[in-house]
Amino acid sequence: MTARPGVLLCTVLALACGSPAGPGDPAPDGGAVMAPDAPVVAGADGAATTGSDVTVTSSGEAGQDVAGPDGNAADAAPAAPDQAPAACGICAAYAPAQMVGQVQDPQLNAVSGIASSWRNPGLLYVHNDRDRPEFAAVTEAGVVAGRFTLGGATVRDVEDIAVGRCPAGTCVHLADLGNNISPRPDFQILRVPEPALTAGMVTTATLPAERLVFTYPDGPHNAESLLIDPGSGALYVITKVAAGARSTVYKLPAFGAGGAATKIADLPVPTPADQPATAADAHPCGAGFLLRTNNTAYEFRVPTGSPLEDAFKATPTAVPVGNEQQSEGITYRPDGRGYYTTSEGARPPIHRVVCK
Repeated sequence: MTARPGVLLCTVLALACGSPAGPGDPAPDGGAVMAPDAPVVAGADGAATTGSDVTVTSSGEAGQDVAGPDGNAADAAPAAPDQAPAACGICAAYAPAQMVGQVQDPQLNAVSGIASSWRNPGLLYVHNDRDRPEFAAVTEAGVVAGRFTLGGATVRDVEDIAVGRCPAGTCVHLADLGNNISPRPDFQILRVPEPALTAGMVTTATLPAERLVFTYPDGPHNAESLLIDPGSGALYVITKVAAGARSTVYKLPAFGAGGAATKIADLPVPTPADQPATAADAHPCGAGFLLRTNNTAYEFRVPTGSPLEDAFKATPTAVPVGNEQQSEGITYRPDGRGYYTTSEGARPPIHRVVCK
């Protein structure tokens, strides 16, 4: 059995991750510190991306140094393959959303997804929607640190992005799920090993992608939300339906298998007062997931040690969001103690929410 990050050590030692002593000591920002077996940070071989299809250039753009969460220059070199990021934690409550940056590249004007890097501390992956098989890495302040194209890939409507486990270590997954322009019979997820970025440099690379093609068991759907179980690597898609209608969760077949997805659950949201679902992300401790709509965000929590799929039956709680023009992206911080959101439009804001 594969244990989710933050679960195994607490289970073996019979420790409550939120207890006053041991791994559950309160974190400085109010989150409960969990056992430090968070997602393994590794690329295909743990080394920097190299090869003839990779160009690393010294940045000639103002402010292009890779910055950390506090806006200062930070070393974005990857961790070793067997090294994990900071101990994973869970917020008991969240502080209000704060705008910490804006995506500065004018070409990134239709950002439809955001994902925290597990390999490059302080960096976020973003992408435009529609038919471009590419994504970018930006700092929390919105400064571009890398631009990546998926070589040989053809997409129709990319609507979300997620980082999760894969045979190469950790991979970036682009979700080609949109179905609101022209009917399509099948859908796909594209994945590439997380690239390595270097502080003060802008990396440009063409990355070979693996492709998972799938169908729904009950006919085509429109969707914009992908989440990945941080322990098992299982992929889930949440449908986007008309305002006021409830979304459905489907589990995808494994990479290399393909075939039909499996219906898992009907969610109690969006509510009649909500806009449709536009993004999702699984908590890195396996403690639940976030679901974003254009005007709200919800968190579905499960007790430590429970399967992630139990979260699809949980009662959701509304969580803070910032003021965004067309909110279409949400991702947990890699340590689990908060999350980021962003939206479409020119110079879209990046909002950060941390533990209260």
